Amino acid sequence: YVHGDVKPENFLLGSPGTPDEKKLFLVDLGLASKWRDTSTGLHVDYDQRPDVFRGTVRYASVHAHLGRTGSRRDDLESLAYTLIFLLRGRLPWQGYQGDNKGFLVCKKKMGTSTESLCCFCPAPFRLFAEHVVNLKFDEDPNYAKYISFFDGIVGPSSDIRPINTEGAQK
Repeated sequence: YVHGDVKPENFLLGSPGTPDEKKLFLVDLGLASKWRDTSTGLHVDYDQRPDVFRGTVRYASVHAHLGRTGSRRDDLESLAYTLIFLLRGRLPWQGYQGDNKGFLVCKKKMGTSTESLCCFCPAPFRLFAEHVVNLKFDEDPNYAKYISFFDGIVGPSSDIRPINTEGAQK
């Protein structure tokens, strides 16, 4: 499934003192959709409806702003924006108001390079953002590679990581 609304508010940690205390849960599946057709096993078809927006403006992928069918790349782009927001406390397109806010935010996202977006972030954030914003609609993401970008920050051993990434590669 594609979540369709990856943002900080939709991540929860397991209960303290339980085996799940380091497990990160992605909640609010109201906009989730299948990326694979269950009858054929193939990736869903690409479509674009510019008048349809789903998600949260601040964290949505550029493709979501443009009304394109959601795919795994969109959740990963939203995750990149989420991680950068959590690290920096702000994204360059925050602060727009009014009826054309979505348009202005999309325009700003399209005009912001990953180098500029991540200029005050550790290198893994830029690497991750660069990889995911350049994914094709039906491209298979390399989840293990993306996780490995952060090994130097959080360590390669799951025992010392602040969260458990088991299952994140599925």
